[in-house]
Amino acid sequence: MEKTGLSPHKELNDPTKLAIINEEDCYPKPSWMLNESVFDTTWVIGKTGYALEDNQNLTRRLSFAKNVSHNEKLTDKINQYLLEDIRNSLLYLNTKGKITRAERASDILRTTCHLIVHANELQGLKNQKPIRSLSEISFEHVKDYLLSFNVEKHNFDKCLDIILKRWNSKSEIDWGSLKKSITLTSRQFKSLKDKLIKYLESQHEGFRSEIGYTAQYPNACIIKFDINYDLAPKVKTISNEISKLHALFTARPCQKYKFRHPVQKLFSSGYTIFNEVVEPEKTPLMPVQISLYTLSSALHFVRAYGPSLRKYLSSLNKAEKTLIDSNGAKKQVDNLRKYQNMAFKNTPIPDALYDLNITSWRYENELDRYKNDFSDGISVGIVVRLYIAAIWILIASFSGARTTSLITLRRSCFVQSPIDGLFDLILRIPKSSERWELEEVHRPIPDIIYDYGLEFAAFVSEIEERRGLVNDDKESYLFTRMLNARSSTASTYRLETHEHQKAFGRDALDDCLDTFFDWIESPLKNGKRWYARTHQFRRFFAVLYFNFTDGEGLDELSWFLGHANLDQTFHYAEVDPTDEWIEEAELTIAKIGASLNKHINADNAIHTIVNKARKTSNISTVIEPLVQKLISEHKEKTNRKFVFAKLKERTFSFIS
Repeated sequence: MEKTGLSPHKELNDPTKLAIINEEDCYPKPSWMLNESVFDTTWVIGKTGYALEDNQNLTRRLSFAKNVSHNEKLTDKINQYLLEDIRNSLLYLNTKGKITRAERASDILRTTCHLIVHANELQGLKNQKPIRSLSEISFEHVKDYLLSFNVEKHNFDKCLDIILKRWNSKSEIDWGSLKKSITLTSRQFKSLKDKLIKYLESQHEGFRSEIGYTAQYPNACIIKFDINYDLAPKVKTISNEISKLHALFTARPCQKYKFRHPVQKLFSSGYTIFNEVVEPEKTPLMPVQISLYTLSSALHFVRAYGPSLRKYLSSLNKAEKTLIDSNGAKKQVDNLRKYQNMAFKNTPIPDALYDLNITSWRYENELDRYKNDFSDGISVGIVVRLYIAAIWILIASFSGARTTSLITLRRSCFVQSPIDGLFDLILRIPKSSERWELEEVHRPIPDIIYDYGLEFAAFVSEIEERRGLVNDDKESYLFTRMLNARSSTASTYRLETHEHQKAFGRDALDDCLDTFFDWIESPLKNGKRWYARTHQFRRFFAVLYFNFTDGEGLDELSWFLGHANLDQTFHYAEVDPTDEWIEEAELTIAKIGASLNKHINADNAIHTIVNKARKTSNISTVIEPLVQKLISEHKEKTNRKFVFAKLKERTFSFIS
């Protein structure tokens, strides 16, 4: 009789029943698994922690057919003992509550197979038999596997020299040929490859961009790769590998051929086996001036252009459809571009969009999609990219959410509380949840972000309706792939299968952000431009909130960011009082104070300083240094520093 996995509703967590399970060699099916049988060599698992049969885009495949040695896979009959013990280990860990999400099972499987591959390559170098069971993995195999994350400088220099002599971009590099030029295991070469790419991207302009938008300036966010420091492994990487390997040891009660090494006890961290490790670095903090300029530009864009852009796209759609229907060209693909050009010429551009200088509906050719010169005007496709970036920047800045949480936002994510009338954003936090599914949380947002978010959701719906799609907002992404250039400008009669069900890609999002920073002409810093990413907006929010509350809002901030503990939040949000960023923040206060006709939302000390400066001079350029001087004098007299305080209704002000 064929063995099958138990129902997910009958998961066994009673330790007294584990012995029975072990004897039968059958473990309950995880709740995040869609398969009927745990013995399938490919598991269908839920991306968000739970599996939905009616939407395969919310699932992914976990295959056990992974390499364990040269030309051998884990699912080959000769590796049956390995497969059974590894599969049972994952099921056992799930039953014991050691695996709470599907991705953790995938990570453990991947690392285990990497270890076996590495061990077999070492065996091959010694002309010894390959590993056929977990019990054959030795302490030396485990230790050498962890050591393989370190990169030797002489190997790095040799490969770098070959690359710079032979190739001009990442896409040209023949990594297989490069591996043959050096004697390394697969794991060692993978570590080397990772370091080479990071070095080339940070030091050589030609290796930074492949097919995609080319930024106008060098990126000020990129941290230079230090060969004398960054060749060492990251301490977090080693800790993660140790944790996953130790999971195999934890699962030994279910293994026929037991993995024998308590890895966490043998190697408590990377410091145990490496002389040097790369410490975690804080996300680079955007300069205050650039952050505020970016936020201001994003707010201006969505306020000035959002509603008119949606109406304009609707008008273009109607004009195109009329032309196609009247000419009977529904299936004449070659004429679609001609009708779209006619629709563009015959559709008036709203006055509100006039200063965008829209000169075409579509890109004239594929390469135009990646142009970074806006002097000759822009297409509707570029405007859509700018709109995506603007609304993303606003939501990221005011929610402090991670990229994963924002990409998976539903169009129904903007809600108003029936209790207090305030506005929330519904998102899923991927790292803080201890449950099987991702934790759905509400985070407060300002009312204008709520309004602009709803307008953007309506804009996305307009694009989908143009393609003949009608979707439930609760099941549709806010940042859907229907927003990409081809979908937003394609004909009503040309629809990619299931494309609308997928979330916007990260690379495409980065292109949108880079386009926006160039289009708004974000201020340069030492000849470079800040092409910020989501995590920089997240940290900027954290630092502002932490300093606005003088450190007293740490509990609130930790909850808001979804951190596991306060230490993590403090490390993330703290800025040294002597840091240049603090000085720049004070200069920004001075510039705000120099705006004579603007009301300053501040405490009495700030009001006194600004009013004194205004009485001293009526010229803005003189008041700015005066305010800065008075701030410095105030600090010296009172021995207090300027921070920010949270006021009622989620507004903030400067206090001392």
